[in-house]
Amino acid sequence: MKTLIFIILLLSCSSYSQTTLTSAINPSAGDVDNYKICDTANVTEGNAGLNQNWNFSGISFIDSTSVTFVNSGSTPYGSQFPGSNISSSNDNVNYNYMTTSETNLMINGYGGPDGVIINSDAQMFMQFPFTFNSSFTDNFSSDYTLSGTQIFRTGTTTVTGDAWGTIVLPSGTFTNALRVKYIILTKDSSFIGTPFVTLISTNSYVWFIPGRKFPVFEIVYSTISINGIVFGNNKTVNYNQDPVSGISVISSEIPEDFNLSQNYPNPFNPKTVINYELQVTGNAKLKVFDVLGNEVAEPVNEKQIAGSYSVDFDGSGFASGTYFYSLYIDGRLLATKRMMLLK
Repeated sequence: MKTLIFIILLLSCSSYSQTTLTSAINPSAGDVDNYKICDTANVTEGNAGLNQNWNFSGISFIDSTSVTFVNSGSTPYGSQFPGSNISSSNDNVNYNYMTTSETNLMINGYGGPDGVIINSDAQMFMQFPFTFNSSFTDNFSSDYTLSGTQIFRTGTTTVTGDAWGTIVLPSGTFTNALRVKYIILTKDSSFIGTPFVTLISTNSYVWFIPGRKFPVFEIVYSTISINGIVFGNNKTVNYNQDPVSGISVISSEIPEDFNLSQNYPNPFNPKTVINYELQVTGNAKLKVFDVLGNEVAEPVNEKQIAGSYSVDFDGSGFASGTYFYSLYIDGRLLATKRMMLLK
């Protein structure tokens, strides 16, 4: 009885809780961040503040790519970054080097065929815990050689949890979304006969939802100038497709009662199956919550006729832990069960 009351309290509070990022979102060796590159037309970041609504359901895709995370020591330049424990690459040629901990995510530099950039003062990319209205500013620097030219780099990173609300994506609607705004200013100074100063300004808007390790959506604006002359303004939009579920009809026979089955396998990694039965036709919803009561996914949200259904739930983008899944019909909660993702 106590467990049931606890679950009900969690679910009743989910609409009011705000997402807090912890070290659980830090990348680990073996993680893969799959995302789609989108058309930027008519895609804007919207306003800052509480209770925002962002609708990106109509985005169109141009290309897709992925970033793979490995142990730094297994990469070609890992020996030059002894403090780094994780490296990322989208081509297995160029690598970014990072250090993760319970309190932050630091960027140590870059290694590739064109050269190696080691941050003598590492760049703090995220600190934990982090939520709406959290903010920090960090300076970073490096001294490197590129094509025989010595370059002095300084920069500032400012990160703010500037908005919170509901985000609508092609994969579904997600409440308790936290938007994080990154402002990164980088200055490269060199001397090739005459002084050259390259300024790179990047403003990024990044959306996180509970239970997902990687951002679900991001809009990035960047500007490059050399000696005061602007050479490029660029905008990119990336969508981390949520491979949450596939729905299939098991039977169209009308069940005697509503039923939500225990997922199987359980524990699971990364996929599991959830079966349920509807006694009447109506708007069916299957929602997934984390242990804090935050809604992290909505695998089902559609009108369904009475019958038996099966949902393939994919937790590839979620952190290990306990989750609750609830079945609704026409807004009425029918049942809640618990499942565990172990990676």
